[in-house]
Amino acid sequence: MSSRRESLPQLLLIESEAPIRRRLQLLLQGKGYQVLSFASASTALADPVSTQAPYVVVDYALPYCDGIEALHRLKGMGWQGVAVLITAFFSETLRAQAISAGFVEVLSKPFSDDALMEELGGVIEQAL
Repeated sequence: MSSRRESLPQLLLIESEAPIRRRLQLLLQGKGYQVLSFASASTALADPVSTQAPYVVVDYALPYCDGIEALHRLKGMGWQGVAVLITAFFSETLRAQAISAGFVEVLSKPFSDDALMEELGGVIEQAL
């Protein structure tokens, strides 16, 4: 059974709101991802396993730093992967900043489960 778990694609999820984090975690696990879920960037960055996940979904509004800063810190630790930013504060300016920082897409909350899965599917296909 552990070999099946190891073969699942890892995804780092950083979302400070517990109900949203849990819903996304269940959705992503149901779609076949091995989800590493954290409530803050600091706890995610403190876990060395976080830098091994090839995909990250991170909220923009986090305690102590925003999602863009979280991605900068993650990259500073050597992470190289594909990142999607989720936010309730969408603007074209924020989108431009996020894309410039290395995010492949920005999804505005509330978004549908299908929108997230479509985005991740497209991102994974591009990465292959």
